[in-house]
Amino acid sequence: MRESAKRRRRAIRIFMTKVCLVEICILLFLILVYHFVAGGKLYKKVIIQAGQEITVDLFAKKEKYKPEFVTDISQIKNNEPNKYEIELLLKGKKHTAKLEIVDTIKPTAVAAPQTVYNGMKVDPMTLVDQVQDNTFVMAKFKKDYDFTLLGDYDVVVVLTDLGGNELEVKTKVTVAKDDEPPIISGTKDIEVNLGDTITYKTGVTVTDNLDSNVELVIDNTAVDLKTPGTYPVTYSATDAAGNTATEYISVVVKEPEDGVYNEDIVYYLAGKVLNEIVNDSMSDAQKIKEVYTWTRTHIGYINVSDKSDWVKGAYQGLKERRGDCFIYFATAKAMLNVLGIDNIDIVKSDTSHSAHYWSLVNIGSGYYHYDCTPRKGGGEFYMLTDAELEAYSSTHNNSHVFDSSLYPERSTSKFVLE
Repeated sequence: MRESAKRRRRAIRIFMTKVCLVEICILLFLILVYHFVAGGKLYKKVIIQAGQEITVDLFAKKEKYKPEFVTDISQIKNNEPNKYEIELLLKGKKHTAKLEIVDTIKPTAVAAPQTVYNGMKVDPMTLVDQVQDNTFVMAKFKKDYDFTLLGDYDVVVVLTDLGGNELEVKTKVTVAKDDEPPIISGTKDIEVNLGDTITYKTGVTVTDNLDSNVELVIDNTAVDLKTPGTYPVTYSATDAAGNTATEYISVVVKEPEDGVYNEDIVYYLAGKVLNEIVNDSMSDAQKIKEVYTWTRTHIGYINVSDKSDWVKGAYQGLKERRGDCFIYFATAKAMLNVLGIDNIDIVKSDTSHSAHYWSLVNIGSGYYHYDCTPRKGGGEFYMLTDAELEAYSSTHNNSHVFDSSLYPERSTSKFVLE
């Protein structure tokens, strides 16, 4: 009985093992069926040559299978080696495949011997012709060649495509002498008003028999647009062979016309006055004293001015020599600026009686009040402290009342002209 029970249990175990094996085989069979039925209709990997058109037919194992691209193929550059993952749709199911673009074919080309001229840079691509390849092709010389000496050279140009395929082309280069200089055209004398600007290259061109990239060099360092006069300007151009062309013109800077003004014109007029009243041997204190004296004595007082622009005011003072306190202030300001003297505009804060303009000036010992407008009954306003100015203002209708918080701190020491 025991032996019989053992045999039955053994038979059951064997039977169960066979059942499991059958189930495993069925599962594997179903997987294979799915693979061959659902996915086996498309290639998992496709390799094409660069330049070949990418179509869905490449991925179908049989002509009757008609997959569709999910991937936007238009974004793939088929002329560049690369790898891509492609999604396709077949009978409502998505599938993934690999696309590899390769380039295993070297370029083709023929030699194109060239004559070049000494000093010119030689592009190796110009020495080959009829270059054909499905990808971009680069050209280089197999070794460094010296084309500065006249004569014939046997050279090798190496063409390399994006797949790394190389083609060596043997060709010839003849180096000839270039002794023809460039031609500069369109230069002419220029006439401008004081303070104007000049565009020196307008209408000027450079051509050369060989060199297409000749630089035009303009030497205008002698021109001073702030001072009337006639100035030389040189145009030059040198080609790759060292041939130089030169042209010369004159720039005439004219005196300002009446009624025409800008800062440059005002500074020019101020400079003419300064040339008459100051010199390099003077100290800054002496120079600004001369400016103070000249402004007070050379401008006639009239109670009218356009106070919207100090430059216009200075022009009126320097050209017409008449005006009110704004004209005196602006005229002095122009000369102080030319001298490089630190000065700040200051405006009377209480205009109930009258408006007034003057300056704060600093020549290294702190700011002082500097007012060139003459007043009835006299009074000197050359480098005054707040206290000195207040002493006059308080007894003359608050002539110089100002908001001290708007301006830098002033010196409290009496100024002494040495």
